[in-house]
Amino acid sequence: TEGGGSISTAYLFARQARFRLDAEFVRDTALSVSNLLVPTVGGSSVKPYQPAGLWQEKSGSTYHPDKGEGLYRRSLYTFWKRTSPPPYMMILDAAKGDVCVARRRPTNTPLQSLVLLNDPQFVEAARVLAERILTTDEDTASRLEHLFRIVLNRVPREEEARGMERLLDDMRTRYAEDSTVAQTLLGVGARALQSDLDPIEVAAWTPVVHVLMSLDEAVTLR
Repeated sequence: TEGGGSISTAYLFARQARFRLDAEFVRDTALSVSNLLVPTVGGSSVKPYQPAGLWQEKSGSTYHPDKGEGLYRRSLYTFWKRTSPPPYMMILDAAKGDVCVARRRPTNTPLQSLVLLNDPQFVEAARVLAERILTTDEDTASRLEHLFRIVLNRVPREEEARGMERLLDDMRTRYAEDSTVAQTLLGVGARALQSDLDPIEVAAWTPVVHVLMSLDEAVTLR
């Protein structure tokens, strides 16, 4: 500032480094934007989706995911087995829990992108949000703007909107030609598909939603 004053607060905020959300918040954010998150406070630990065969190698026991609301509680309430912690939590740099950790050390690996793109929790959240978009807006432009506001808290730039429309058209064509692939996508997760919606249209919008939810901008604190 003029006269040798201190650096303005606005400048300091503008220069703030960005960092990825903690593992628990990445999952909770996906559940929240899709309206799947169960906000109940307190109660017993829950068991969300995990890979098949989890625990068997370590203890011979079998992991059985919960049903209903137990799948959508905040990650804070996830049941934690220290000898076999939730894989997606480990990939997203959560502390293992067997030793005290004062500060998590974030990493950037391809596995993190694969979790966001393939984990049933994120696929299901994308599909449920796609259903929400289809039931609240009438045309593609309005739906895209609404989607961007929900996931990224801003409106799409012109080139982004065009890119998303091209992706949507490609997905419509693909799923119309092979409804089996569409049904496989829509079958991910325990939440049932809304019966009043066109399955092909929901399947086509799901990857569009999923792309936005997987962006660095969506999982980064700015």
